[in-house]
Amino acid sequence: MSTHTTRTTPSTHVLVVGAGFAGGMAAVRLAGRSRGRVHVTVVNPRPTFVNRLRLHQVATGQHVPAPDVRRMLGTDVTFVEGWVTDLDPDAGRATVSGPDGVRTLGFDRVVLATGSTTEPVPVPGGEHAHGVADLAAAQRLRSAFADLPAGADVAVVGGGFTGLETVGELAGSRPDLRVRLVTSGAATGWFGPRAAAHVSASLDGLGIESVEGSRVRSVEPDRLLLDDGAEVPSDLTVWCGGFAAPPLAREAGLAVDPAGAVLTDGALQSVSHPQVMAVGDAGHTVAPHGGWYSMSCQFAFPSGAHAADVLAAEALGAVPDGGPAPLDLGFQGRCVSIGGRAAVLQVTDRDDVATDRAVTGRAAVVAKRFQVRGVVAAIGVARRVPGAIRWPGSDRAAAAVAAPVAG
Repeated sequence: MSTHTTRTTPSTHVLVVGAGFAGGMAAVRLAGRSRGRVHVTVVNPRPTFVNRLRLHQVATGQHVPAPDVRRMLGTDVTFVEGWVTDLDPDAGRATVSGPDGVRTLGFDRVVLATGSTTEPVPVPGGEHAHGVADLAAAQRLRSAFADLPAGADVAVVGGGFTGLETVGELAGSRPDLRVRLVTSGAATGWFGPRAAAHVSASLDGLGIESVEGSRVRSVEPDRLLLDDGAEVPSDLTVWCGGFAAPPLAREAGLAVDPAGAVLTDGALQSVSHPQVMAVGDAGHTVAPHGGWYSMSCQFAFPSGAHAADVLAAEALGAVPDGGPAPLDLGFQGRCVSIGGRAAVLQVTDRDDVATDRAVTGRAAVVAKRFQVRGVVAAIGVARRVPGAIRWPGSDRAAAAVAAPVAG
């Protein structure tokens, strides 16, 4: 492979904003693969790791481990607790507000791994709805949910994976409540026939009523008003109807999509500010076979790893002549739980389109438990064995990092 011969300095500073699935993976993999050429700093608003795949369990009062972020990242990564309140990508500066006050961090490259949120709810009365997209929201929901009297009405808005897992967990933990799932389309519309039948049966088994084909026009303290004129009683509304990125990227002047996610090329670099990379839900990344990658855990880990490989190749002077390789992620499947006792593993093609194949029953439940509990372990593996995390299509970027340093 032909590579550029320009060396970067050993003092290259990379700032990673966010220590979730994508940010944590990017940080540990870059620190491990750059052979001491890169100083990696991670900024995260809390010192503990938030497993977003289990926030619906937090909402029902279950104990979910919160590992220490410093320990997860290891000693080769500098950790700073705080919020990035201002980002100047052209000047290479970030303002961080944290427990120790306000400080400024400099960087040569920045990786935005800020995740996504459902707040604010984009309809009138949205302040009456709860969310489950971040830890604080899940904790607020936990308190409100626990306070509901028997017979109360609960409505979960949104038929995506988050909505399905949330409504299943809520109904399964409180069979004394009337729980409804409100969706603009069919609750099982994304799934293949076998998986769809299993999801429908699981929802029915938990006593969940599906209200399909209508959008929520507004939220009131005790009901939802739908665009077809119907009303849905709701003493507690949980909004899972679409995600948006935090405002940091937009406020920094980066090109973003309508949801605030950074528009990137296939190599995860901002189309307006190439010194910025965006991974996970923070980025809107073009896929090599057309379309865009969707916000998901399945995208978060490989995108963080690929960003690390691109930056490591730069630091090692091993960028291919044609530029960094695009992320080529071949999807294989999605695993969705419906309460604690049912799940479905939907097999997909490489473009994330559901097929007729699916795994249900005990095997799917075990697969889901392995997925949600294995995310921290995966970051630990990447820290101890740089390059160990692979995915279909990962060979091109990995080969660039493994190439000898020129010059």
